[in-house]
Amino acid sequence: MSVTPSSSKPGSELVRRSVGTVARRGDAALREHLVREARIEQGVRARRAPFLAVGGVAVLGWVGWGLHELLRLGAGDAAAILAAPVAVGVTGAAGAAVAIGWRRQLGGHHRRFAIVTTAAAAWVGVVSLFSPASWTAMAVLVLGAIGLCSRWQAAHAVPQPGPDAAAQAARWSRGTAASAAGTSRVEIAEMVQRWEERIAAERGPIPDSQLVEPQVLPAAVRFTVATVPGSTSFDTAHALRGRIASGLQRPSSRIVLEPSDVDESMFDLTVITRDVLADGVPYTGPVYHDGRVEIGAFADGDDTATYTAADRAGARNGLATGEPGSGKSAFLESVGMGLLSSGSWHLMFGDGDPEGGSSPLLMKVAHWSAAGPEGVLAQLTALEVLLEVRSMVKATLTIGTDGRPVAKTDPRQPSAREIHPCPAFPGVQWILDELQRLVSDPLLVSVKFAERLERLVRIGRKYGIGLLVGTQSLLLADYGNRSPLRGYLANRNLFAFRNSNKSERAVVAGLEISPSVLPTGGGYAFSAGAGRLAMLRVAWAPDMARHAEGLDSATLDSDSELAMAPHRPVPVDEDDALTEQLARLAAWRQAAGHPAPGGTPATPSTPGSPVSSVFADPAQITVPAALTGDNIIPMPVRGSLPVLGAVPADLDALSGTQRAVLDAVRGGQRATGAIAGAAEVTTSAASKALSALADLGLVTKAGHGQWDAALAGAGQQR
Repeated sequence: MSVTPSSSKPGSELVRRSVGTVARRGDAALREHLVREARIEQGVRARRAPFLAVGGVAVLGWVGWGLHELLRLGAGDAAAILAAPVAVGVTGAAGAAVAIGWRRQLGGHHRRFAIVTTAAAAWVGVVSLFSPASWTAMAVLVLGAIGLCSRWQAAHAVPQPGPDAAAQAARWSRGTAASAAGTSRVEIAEMVQRWEERIAAERGPIPDSQLVEPQVLPAAVRFTVATVPGSTSFDTAHALRGRIASGLQRPSSRIVLEPSDVDESMFDLTVITRDVLADGVPYTGPVYHDGRVEIGAFADGDDTATYTAADRAGARNGLATGEPGSGKSAFLESVGMGLLSSGSWHLMFGDGDPEGGSSPLLMKVAHWSAAGPEGVLAQLTALEVLLEVRSMVKATLTIGTDGRPVAKTDPRQPSAREIHPCPAFPGVQWILDELQRLVSDPLLVSVKFAERLERLVRIGRKYGIGLLVGTQSLLLADYGNRSPLRGYLANRNLFAFRNSNKSERAVVAGLEISPSVLPTGGGYAFSAGAGRLAMLRVAWAPDMARHAEGLDSATLDSDSELAMAPHRPVPVDEDDALTEQLARLAAWRQAAGHPAPGGTPATPSTPGSPVSSVFADPAQITVPAALTGDNIIPMPVRGSLPVLGAVPADLDALSGTQRAVLDAVRGGQRATGAIAGAAEVTTSAASKALSALADLGLVTKAGHGQWDAALAGAGQQR
C-alpha cells in the first residue's frame, strides 16, 4: 500500500491507495496483448522453417546431381557413384548443425527432426544418381515434407486475434501512455531477438538462457531470465552486465539485474526504456506511513523509494554518503519533513557547519536544531540522558493490542521489548549532517564523540531513538576510524549518492556497487535498504519550505521532556538572530571598505592598521561563538630552528653503508662511481647514502656526480 498527502493540508492526512492504481492501470490487458503478439511472431518464424528446409534439401539434391555429372564426364560412371555418399554426408551434417543451433526451439521434436533429416538425406542421395529434374522427385519431396512436418506446423499454429483486438489496439494507440506502451511492444520483440542471437547463443554471455514473462512497467520492460540450472548464478550474470547491455544495444545504466527470491538460476532483467528521472522528481509534500517516508522514485517507474525510520524491530538508523552537490541534503530534508508530518516523531538536527549552512530548512523546522561542535555535543549529551531515562520507563511498559507501548496494569505483564514510535511515546530522530567535520573537531575528539555516538547508535533502537547521518564518503576516517559505527549506520538504510571516487563501494543486495556510475545530476542514489539494484532519485522542489507549514508536531512524553530539557538551549528569537547577523555583516563591510547598501563607500583600512582605527568601539562588536577563546586551541611558540651544520652528527647512528661511503669520501674519492667501488656497494646504494650524508652535513656536493668531505667546522664529529 502507498499513501498520498491531503491536498488541503500537506502531511496532515494519509490516504490509502492500492499500489499501481494509477501507474499500472491497464497493464494486465497490455501484458496479455504483448504475450499474444510474441506468440504470433514466434509462430510465424517457426512455420517458415519447413519451407526453408524443403528449399535447402532441393538445393542439395541439385548440387549432388551436378557433382555426379561432373564426375561422370571427367572420371567415368564408376567415379560418379561417389556423388551420392558425398551428398548424403553433407545433408546429414547440415541437419546436425541445425539440430545444435535450434536445440531450444526444437523442444520435444528432436526425434521427429532426426527422421526428417534421414529422409532428406535419402532423397538427396537418390536424386544425385538420377536427376531431380522430374515431377516424381519433386512430388516425393513436397509430399514427404507435408507428412513429416505436419506435427511441427500444428504445434506452432499462429493464434488468431480476438474480435475486440482491433478496438484494443485502437485504444492503446491513443494518448501518450498508450503510445509509450505501443513502443514497448515493438521493443520487446527486438529485445527477445537480440537476446536469442547474441546473449543466449553458444558463445554468448549466458548460453541457453531464455526471456520469459515480459512485464511492461511505466518506464521499462521487465523479463524473467531463465538459465540452465547449475550453469550460472546471479553473481556471475551481474558481472556480465556490460556484455548484456552491449548485446541488447543499450547503455549499461539502463540495464538492471536483480536476483530472484525463488530460484538462483533465474533473475529479473529490467530494461529501462524511458528516463523518467532526467527531468527530476517533483516534491509534492511529505508522505509518511507505517514507519516509512517516501523520498523519490526508482528509474523503472515501478516503485516508490522509501526511507525506513521504524519497523517491527524498533527505530532504525540510516546513512547517506556522497560528494558535495550529490543531493544528500535534499534527501535529509525529505526524511525530516516526512517525520514531522507523522505526529509520532521528535526531530533533532545537528549540523557540522558552525554557521548551519548545510540545511537551512531543517535548521528552521526541526524541534531542536544546533550548529557547530558545541551544539551537537549538547544534543548528544541530552540523548544519552534520554537513553537512561527511557531504559527505566521501558520496564514499566507493555505492548498493547495495537502493538504500541502502554503502561502496565499488572506486574505480571511482560515488559515491552522496544519502544515503538507513536503519539504517546514519540520516537526521536537525530539527523546529523557533515559528520566528517564533527569527528575531526578537536573539542569533540577530546570528549570521545565518535565512541559515544557508536554507543547511541548501537542501543538507541530499543528506546525509539534513531540516527540518520550525512557524510561525504564511506571511508573510515569520516566515522572517526570506527568501523562498527559505520556498520551500524549502514545496516538497513544506506543511501549511496554519487561519488566520483571510484574506490568507493556500497553493498546493495549482496553486491558491491560503485556510486561513481551514477549520473552527475543531483539526487541519484543506490539504496541498500530497498534491496533493489535500480537507481533512484530523490524528490525535490525549490519551495519545499512551504510544505512545512501546518505539519503535525509530536509532543514528547513528560519523562523524555524532563530528561532533555536541561540540555536544550534557550530559544533565540528570529528577529534578534537576524539583527545579530546584520550587525556582523555591517562590521565586516566597514572593515573591508565595501559600501553599505544604500550608503556611501567606507574608507578601506590601510594594511597594518589597528582594529581600533577601523571600528569606533570594538567592545560593541559581536564576535561569533565559534571564534571566542573557548574554542581556540593555543599553539606552542615555535623557536628558531638551529643551523643544521651547528648540530654535531652522531656517526654511531649511521648505517654500515653510510659509514663505508663516508670513509671513501674522506679517503679522497670524489666521483660517485669511484666512491661506490671503494665502499664495495652498488652505485644506487652509494647515491642514496651520499644524499643522506649531505642532509647531515657530512659531505657536500661539488658538482654533478662529485662529492667532497665537509670541513671539520661544519659540525662533524671526528
